[in-house]
Amino acid sequence: MPHQPLLAVIVPVYKVEDYLRPCVDSILSQSYPHLRVILVDDGSPDGCGAICDAYAAQDSRVVVVHKENGGQSTARNRGLDLAKDCDYITFVDSDDSIEPGIYEAAVTYLEEHREVGIVGYGINEIRAGEKVYCGEKVGRLFSREEALKEVAQGFSFKLGPSVWSKVFRVEVIGDIRFREGYVYEDNSFVLEVLNRIDAYYLLPQAGYNYVLHREGSTTAQFDVRMSYLFDNIEDLQRRHADDATLCLYANTMAVNYLWMYWYQLYGAFVHKGQEAKYREITSAFLPYLKRARQRPFLNVNGTRVHSLKTWLFLHAPYTYTRINLR
Repeated sequence: MPHQPLLAVIVPVYKVEDYLRPCVDSILSQSYPHLRVILVDDGSPDGCGAICDAYAAQDSRVVVVHKENGGQSTARNRGLDLAKDCDYITFVDSDDSIEPGIYEAAVTYLEEHREVGIVGYGINEIRAGEKVYCGEKVGRLFSREEALKEVAQGFSFKLGPSVWSKVFRVEVIGDIRFREGYVYEDNSFVLEVLNRIDAYYLLPQAGYNYVLHREGSTTAQFDVRMSYLFDNIEDLQRRHADDATLCLYANTMAVNYLWMYWYQLYGAFVHKGQEAKYREITSAFLPYLKRARQRPFLNVNGTRVHSLKTWLFLHAPYTYTRINLR
C-alpha cells in the first residue's frame, strides 16, 4: 500500500468550552482522512479536558495531552514534539474552525510540488455570524525572498504571520519552536521558518474561519503586552545574528509593526479622549523603536516618499502620528 502522508493538526485548548466542539468537528470531517489531531489541554479549568478525552475515545486519530497551564506557546511546542514523525503540520486555534476540503487541497499541492515548503490559504473573518473573505482570487507562488518580504510588510492576507493559515512540511519546521512565556509569538516563528524554504504557494481560497469575538470594547485588546512582538523579533535577531538576510527582514517587520500599532493605538484611544492610555502603551514600544531605527531595514513600498515618512516616524513617532491622523 502506498505511503499516505500524515498531517498533524495541533490545537491548543484553554477555556473554549463553547467553541471546542465545532472546531474539532470541522477538522475531523475534512475530506483528507490521514490526520493526527493533537489536542493540547493547557490546564483548562472548564470542561475542555473532558471534551478532548471524549473525542479521543471516539476517533483514533485524536491524541490528547493534559498539561499544566503554560500558555499557547508551550501547548504548541508540546504538539510539535508529538508530530515529528508526521509529513506535514498545521495549527488551529480552538475557538476557530476549518473550511471543508482545505487540507486535501493543501496536501495534494505539496505532494505534487516538492520544491514548495509551505502552502497557505485565505481566511474568512466571522463578523456577527457572517463570513468576510480575506484572501486572493488567484493562486500565487512566492520565492523565499518574496515570501520573507511579504510577511515583513506587516499583516498581509497574501501571506500573513499567523501559523493557522498554513500547512508546513515537517522538515522546514525541524527544531524551530515557539518562544515560551510571550504572546505575539507567531510572527517570529513564521519568519524563521520562511527563511528555510525554497518556495511558498498561496491557494486562492478560504481555508480558515477566524472568529472575531466582541467581548466588551475593542480597545480592551490593546495593552502593553503588544510590545512582546518586538521582544520576540529581537530575540530572533540575537539567535541569528550571523544571518544578515534574516535580520534584515526581521527588523523590517519590527519597523512596519511599530508603525501599524502606533496608528491603531492612536485611533483606538486618542480619538476617544484617552491619550494617557495611548501614551502608556506606546511608551513600552520606544526602546524597540530606537533600536530598530539603528538597524538596516527595507523600504518595502520602494518610493522615496515612503522612505522619508518612515524616517520621520522612527525619529518623531508622536509628532508624525498626530499630524497624519488628527
